[in-house]
Amino acid sequence: MALCLGVVPPSAGAAATDWNCAPGPDNQWVCGAKQKTPSPQGATGAASTAPPSVSPPAPVQPEPPAQARQQPLRYEPVAPAAPVQPEPPATAPDRPEPAPLQAETPPRPAPTAPTAPPARSEPAAVAATTPNSPEAPVPAPSRAAIPVPATAPAPVPTQAVPSALKRIPLALRAAAPANATPAEQAASKPRQPGWTCLPSQAEEAADKGWDCSLEGPDPRGAARVVDAASGQVENWAEATTLTREDERRLERIVSQFPVNPWQNMCANRARLMPMSEFLLTPEEKLARDKAPLEIQSNYFEMLDGEIANFAGGVEMVQADQKLWADFATRDVKTNAFNAHGNVLIMQKGLALSSDTGFMDSDSDRGVFRNSQFVLPQVPARGAARLTHLDSDTLSRYETVTYTTCPNGNQDWLMHASDLKINKETGVGRAQNAWFEFKDVPVFYTPYMTFPTDSRRQSGLLIPSLGYSRYSGFNFSVPYYFNLAPNYDYTFIPRYFSNRGIQLKNQFRYLTEATRGMVELDIVPHDDLTGTTRGQATVLNDTRFSQNLSSHVSANYVSDYSYLGQLGSTFNINNRSNIPSIGYMLYQGDSYSLRTQIDYFETIDPTVAKNARPYFHLPQLAFNYGTGIANTGLQFQSLVQFDSFQNSGIDRTTGQRLRLQPKLSYPFQSAAGYITPSFTLQNNQYWLQSPEYWAESNNTQAKDSVNFTVPITSIDSGMYFEREFDLGGKALTQSFEPRLFYNYIPYVDQADAPAFDSSAYDFTFYQLFRENRFTGGDRVGDTNQFSLALTTRFIDQATGRDRLAASVGSAYYLSNRRVTLQGEPSAYQSQKSSNLIADVSAMLTENWSVHTGGQWNPYENQIDRGIAALQYNDRQNTLLNIAYRYRRNQSTLTCEPSLLGTGDNQYVNPNPCIDLTDISLRLPVAQGWHVLGRWQYSLVDNLTLQTFAGFQRETCCWRFSVIAYRNINNFQSSSGQTQANNGVYVQLELKGLASLGDSIDEFMRYQISGYRMPDEILQNY
Repeated sequence: MALCLGVVPPSAGAAATDWNCAPGPDNQWVCGAKQKTPSPQGATGAASTAPPSVSPPAPVQPEPPAQARQQPLRYEPVAPAAPVQPEPPATAPDRPEPAPLQAETPPRPAPTAPTAPPARSEPAAVAATTPNSPEAPVPAPSRAAIPVPATAPAPVPTQAVPSALKRIPLALRAAAPANATPAEQAASKPRQPGWTCLPSQAEEAADKGWDCSLEGPDPRGAARVVDAASGQVENWAEATTLTREDERRLERIVSQFPVNPWQNMCANRARLMPMSEFLLTPEEKLARDKAPLEIQSNYFEMLDGEIANFAGGVEMVQADQKLWADFATRDVKTNAFNAHGNVLIMQKGLALSSDTGFMDSDSDRGVFRNSQFVLPQVPARGAARLTHLDSDTLSRYETVTYTTCPNGNQDWLMHASDLKINKETGVGRAQNAWFEFKDVPVFYTPYMTFPTDSRRQSGLLIPSLGYSRYSGFNFSVPYYFNLAPNYDYTFIPRYFSNRGIQLKNQFRYLTEATRGMVELDIVPHDDLTGTTRGQATVLNDTRFSQNLSSHVSANYVSDYSYLGQLGSTFNINNRSNIPSIGYMLYQGDSYSLRTQIDYFETIDPTVAKNARPYFHLPQLAFNYGTGIANTGLQFQSLVQFDSFQNSGIDRTTGQRLRLQPKLSYPFQSAAGYITPSFTLQNNQYWLQSPEYWAESNNTQAKDSVNFTVPITSIDSGMYFEREFDLGGKALTQSFEPRLFYNYIPYVDQADAPAFDSSAYDFTFYQLFRENRFTGGDRVGDTNQFSLALTTRFIDQATGRDRLAASVGSAYYLSNRRVTLQGEPSAYQSQKSSNLIADVSAMLTENWSVHTGGQWNPYENQIDRGIAALQYNDRQNTLLNIAYRYRRNQSTLTCEPSLLGTGDNQYVNPNPCIDLTDISLRLPVAQGWHVLGRWQYSLVDNLTLQTFAGFQRETCCWRFSVIAYRNINNFQSSSGQTQANNGVYVQLELKGLASLGDSIDEFMRYQISGYRMPDEILQNY
């Protein structure tokens, strides 16, 4: 006999009923109720004793909400329930409690001739079980072999059934008229799969009952979710997305983890996990094979010594593998088992829930139906209507939905007809896959692969799109070739609407001794210029031994405008001279030997050919340093040979030999230090075409030039400290006076070309340099001493400087006579340098301020200044406000100047700077950030660079939009500008891929303090 579940109107009162069911026409069960005297609590009395083949009824779930009872209700017939287990303890058990499960429903008998009614039992009215029921009993299967308690707890129905209800067979009805009863209207709707029970409407029956019918396969007691408004039932077997019941089960899976796998992702601390987090180590595999299988359940039986049946709260544990179910059967000889009813499996790298499951423990193979899975290390989750576990590393899914969003969030979903995940290779493969973002399909592919850990995989990458003023819209579809574990290749065909096709190629390699990359971009035919354009880069670092290494960085660009128009997406600064360099270095204990070649490709057409930089072909340098016995003396020496060449015209070239021994005697203690030193520099030149240098500098042309310059210096400093408390913080204040004396006599060096020398930018640290020129062609004469004072307030708890302030100046005892072309003559006779001051302070943990400047005492004005305020929470919430000012150091004005004479004149590339700079990335709402930068030149009354956009970030995706405008080229004399505008869009599906350009690279370059996500994760 089957039971029909029903709910009656509240007006029925508290009367209780006995139930009587019999086969009706059309293979339907007809159930009636006879009223009984209500109990004092308004519920029926104890159920009558069930026959031996029927288990006592299960306890009733809480009454459905009133609004649910107002709709036609659909319920499943259930078999008699198992006896109720004892009440669980107040604390949560170690293993998860299974969700409600109904026992199998006996098959319906075929209609026969009228016979006597079947024997009556006393089933209680049972409320429908909903997916959100907080607790539910765990019935055991109705088998005589399982012991049944002599008595069962009295069932408590949610409502009594009135005796006035009559029962008649449920007939097929046409569409209900407008004045039909709710039951008639519900019956007229198309039948949904499963059992449907409605109140009987027969007038002639003495007692009204419930009319029940079955549509499609028998659900065997499984609960269904019914849409209250439409009456539609979720059919899991046909669902192609995550249903509400899937979400409920996934929530149950996540609750079993000690820490929610999405906790780090939602805190922006997620990263791809190494494969060791997914795969069993050999030690773990051995431990699993040797570990015993432990099984616990409420009921147990053994058949013929081979088949073991378990019922009620089944839990199986073997090493890292755990299984929970309502029922399970294990074949002792084959070590295979079947489980059904709230099946939950957890093992390293995977947690899975399903309706039913088969598992062969020896081969780690299994099949699960209507399953939900969680990959905690990604983290990711999903549902599949059929799951195959082919081994401990390979799983296959049919009709699958996949996402990295946390439970209850379906912002983006990947659907696929078939999905394979191989934990051993770290790759997932999907067929007929499409992506939904905010319920909008955005991408479809018949086949795709994606990584499940940090290992690389071959396949199509997410397409990229963008727009710029010069090139129009662009679209690319990269393909990645994982050729070997130590080298790969990426091919990126890119289409520009204004220019045509660009072919980008990148090859990377890695060995035990070498790592490198080769990039080649080519535009076979630019539709706007009608030429072939491109760029190439070769990077290589090799360590041949512990002492010997090499480095190569070679670059080529076809023309001056390529980088801004077609180059790297965010490479918006065109460089005039493209450098290439290669060197080999041998390092010993006290010496090093370096050989180097370099080259500069001048692509800026405005740079005169006689102003192009020199390059080395080659350079050889030997450095040596050691202590002299136990005297305390330190000896250092530099021997360097350079061959200078130039790609311009009318330039002097040649070779230079530079010898520079140095002797010093450092005295050091905790209170301070003093270091006297003596250096001798000798330069020997062999020149080709010396007349060009002599003509431009009004000197005598010589094929060979030689000079020697002695350098004497004394550097000294002291340390004073005191400890004190300020606002409850323990601080240490230091006073660090420093005195530096430097003497270099004048030696005429005008006949020697300045191949690689230029004046240092004058800063605080320039006060303590021996030579005010870079390179080796010039040694500036001087007789000076520099005096500076630094004080710091150091947080004793963290060791960080809360405040650091420095002030200093150089004082000259004689005029300077060695100069370079373009250096102002006023500097040569000044008795002191600019007064330099610099202050940095941490106002709070996130707010800091920096200010500094140089005051010119002779003109009573500031030559250089900066004032900056920054907010940085080290989580990329940033605000930078800065003002910078610098006069042209050559002209002491803000006007451009011409250097050279006649046809060899060129514009001095050291302009004045007077600008404001504001950049930010600030939150405006939960998950929303505004991005922007504005750089404005007060000298030119021109916005040099600006961009603005927004960024939306959640636990599982990030969307960014940026519109930018920047000046690629500006000539102050003519006021002509060349601006480039563009828009960048990026959609990142966390844990899967990103669509669009790498905005993180752009932000790191444009906003001070911005860090890449991986750099932030290093703090955790």
